[in-house]
Amino acid sequence: MRPHSLIARRTSTLFRARNLAAAAALTCTALAVPAVAPAPPARADALPPDQITITVGGAPAYRLDGGLLSGGIAVLDATPDYNTTKVQGQGTLRGAEGGKATVRFALSRTLAGLSGTFGLQDPAAGVEVSANVAGGVRAPSDGTVTWQGQGTVRLGGRSSTRTVGFTVRDRHPDPGDHAIHLLHAGMPRVAILRLPDGYDGRPLPALFHFPGLFETPLFAEFFGRMADYARTRGFIMITPEHHGTGWQGVAGGQPGQDVDDPGYVSALQDVLVRRFHADPRRLYASGMSNGGFFTSKLACENKRFAAFAPVSGQLQDQGACHPGRAVPMVMIHGDADPIVPYATATAAAPFWARNNGCRTTTTDTGLPDTHPSDGTTVTEHAYDGCPAGAPVILYQVKGGGHNWPGGTPYLGPLLGGTTQDIDANAVIWNFVSRFRLA
Repeated sequence: MRPHSLIARRTSTLFRARNLAAAAALTCTALAVPAVAPAPPARADALPPDQITITVGGAPAYRLDGGLLSGGIAVLDATPDYNTTKVQGQGTLRGAEGGKATVRFALSRTLAGLSGTFGLQDPAAGVEVSANVAGGVRAPSDGTVTWQGQGTVRLGGRSSTRTVGFTVRDRHPDPGDHAIHLLHAGMPRVAILRLPDGYDGRPLPALFHFPGLFETPLFAEFFGRMADYARTRGFIMITPEHHGTGWQGVAGGQPGQDVDDPGYVSALQDVLVRRFHADPRRLYASGMSNGGFFTSKLACENKRFAAFAPVSGQLQDQGACHPGRAVPMVMIHGDADPIVPYATATAAAPFWARNNGCRTTTTDTGLPDTHPSDGTTVTEHAYDGCPAGAPVILYQVKGGGHNWPGGTPYLGPLLGGTTQDIDANAVIWNFVSRFRLA
């Protein structure tokens, strides 16, 4: 294994160039979306309803505050900056004198901030409100937006301009992207997650993906498209952002103040279970490069993940790894990786096999070379005699470099070949989704 500093120096320039290339490509490239899988049955009662507050100043004043009885208001965020990008939808809630009021929101991000319209109709109270919103929307906490400004109020057959306001608390999150903001170990931390099509609050599995050195969630998604893959496969995808250059405690991680990355991950697990109704028995971890090192470290320490999938970054310190349980493990690594040598994978795989009680032998299967032009082939090394609930598999990408298999190639041949013979997203999900904690 090469020292921390060598890996960091060799990857710094490469990943900075990779991020710049992705930023340019994002302006003109649409991300591929797999075929839609059937949505599971609805569970409308799985999460509490969205909470809406509408206020009208003046005399007589008006206030409406309650949970939606039907419909929903989506508060969605953007991957690049973790800020709210849409507040859209409509629904009904209990109005005056036992009647029903209808609210409508159509706001989206512009140069001026969140802009658009919102409206209210409360027939029993004889109140109608409409307002044009041009910025000024605040987000005091995740899933909550507020605004106050001038709107048109029709009351008792007469119209007037008054101060109106709204607060939307998205307690029943909708399919799409959502940001998570945490203050952990004295540092503000962020993550972005995507809820899949058909999400309605029922318990779903969740896959964590830990980006590599100098890699943000935005660029991890551009090059690997994991969230797009998750969108139609019925699981939650979450990509946390590391602090500084990379994940601490493994090669390339920025030294300095201890930001307690393992504790940050545990806090995110809590948020997923509490706010997004993730199934606590079906949480999984994957990572690329420095994120793969960190995924391997978590396999030694975090007992809330049911299975692990490091890519191009394998376990470094076997002597410090004491999982205390058998750990389902799938590893993917190119044998021409110029950044993290393939030898690190062939050293880590036997450790996991011993830990899980497997034999030392493997069954080796060459996979079809579906893309001969990419200059790579793939061999699956599956350890023999593993417990049914804790297999160990190493995918050797022959001729493969420091790239995400099946993803978008970057920097040409500088980081080696990018195989298209397997899709790392499918390999990882097909493996980890088989397992759940007892």
